[in-house]
Amino acid sequence: MLRLLGTELNGPDIARRLIVSLNTVRTHTKNIYAKLGVNSRRAAVRRAGELGLL
Repeated sequence: MLRLLGTELNGPDIARRLIVSLNTVRTHTKNIYAKLGVNSRRAAVRRAGELGLL
């Protein structure tokens, strides 16, 4: 999921790719943001890169 946040895919496209609901994508995204201490996709990807998660 985190890897897909760094792509051009939007929420519905990510949901289709993972075969989950859009609400599931939103929930996971919020949890990722909280764990990384960020509030945007760009910041999440940048922080994940700094931590060696990508």
